[in-house]
Formats: sequence, structure tokens, C-alpha cells
Amino acid sequence: MKANNSAASRPSRARKLGNVSIGVSVAGIVVAVIVIIVYYLVFVSCAYKYKGVCYNYKECVGSDGSCSGVKSHDSCCYHN
Repeated sequence: MKANNSAASRPSRARKLGNVSIGVSVAGIVVAVIVIIVYYLVFVSCAYKYKGVCYNYKECVGSDGSCSGVKSHDSCCYHN
């Protein structure tokens, strides 16, 4: 049976479709890597979270202690 007007009957078209397929696959991998990096930066890399904000440091200073950042109700100080 002979292929009519298909990629198999035209090698140049088959090659072009193959290249497009590879390009789409590479683009998908790049997008997946970007999504993973953004997810990590937004949801995982927080050392401490207080009221929805990420902070790098947490020090419990007591009720009378001074705080250079944000002081929580349990007398801990959050700052970057």
C-alpha cells in the first residue's frame, strides 16, 4: 500500500515534523524545570513563616526583649 500525502512519503516533511516534535519536548522540559524552581523558591525555601511572610531568622526574645524585625504574640522576633 502506497502512502499518499503523508509525512512518510515526503522525507523533508517528516524531518521537519521530527524537529518540531523535539522542539516541543525540549520546551516542555524547560517549562517543567522553571515550575519546579519557582515552587521551591515560593513554598519550600522559607526558613520561618509568620503571618504569610517568609523570614530567614527567628529569635525568641521574651516579652520584654527588643526586636529589630516583627515580634509575634509568643515573643519571638522574625527578621531577614
